[in-house]
Amino acid sequence: MIVKNSLLILLISLTISSFAQTENQSAQILEKSSVKNNGYKTIKVDFKFSTTNLQNEKAINENGQILMKGDKYYLQLSNTEITFDGKAVYTYLKDANEVNITKPIASKKDKGDFFFANPRDVFKLYSTDFKSKLIQETSILSTPCYEIDLYPIDLKTKYSRIRVHISKENLQIIDFKIFQKDGTLHFLEFSNFQANIEIKDITFDPKKYPKAEINDMRF
Repeated sequence: MIVKNSLLILLISLTISSFAQTENQSAQILEKSSVKNNGYKTIKVDFKFSTTNLQNEKAINENGQILMKGDKYYLQLSNTEITFDGKAVYTYLKDANEVNITKPIASKKDKGDFFFANPRDVFKLYSTDFKSKLIQETSILSTPCYEIDLYPIDLKTKYSRIRVHISKENLQIIDFKIFQKDGTLHFLEFSNFQANIEIKDITFDPKKYPKAEINDMRF
């Protein structure tokens, strides 16, 4: 009985040690990636975004491009343009031909909304809000990368985990998946990443939308 208990204790200790080691490895990778990406003065990157769920409802697919300069950004989608000039968010809705002006808001972590609320937060979502684990080293489209799972510390979130792939060569985020507890899956994939390129100041120019209705919602 003593031998069995000793073996059980040893097995538990090895399991805990192994998890702690992979968590430490993932934390180091995430920290290096975050520091590097947030150190760029400008970023230009294309992306693909999709959402599917267990109810087999029609999948949402979207392609777009993001420009970032400091804390400012310009996000272009097929029917929407979002500009943050450092003070206000200007959202142009092509179908409605209107511009809504709002105050900037923090990412809605309870909804897994890290990108459309503020694209910069994609590179900051590995801080104190998550525990992490290095799952494996793998390849995405022939690119060697780290596969890391992030688990929210706040258990009230609507998602159970986030899976991130990070390039081993340049520590760029290749893609990430948000797994919601209701079975909904959000997938965001990046391509054509360019950093520290020349980007003019990001501002909202109303002359681009001469006939659009302007709604100032900064109450």
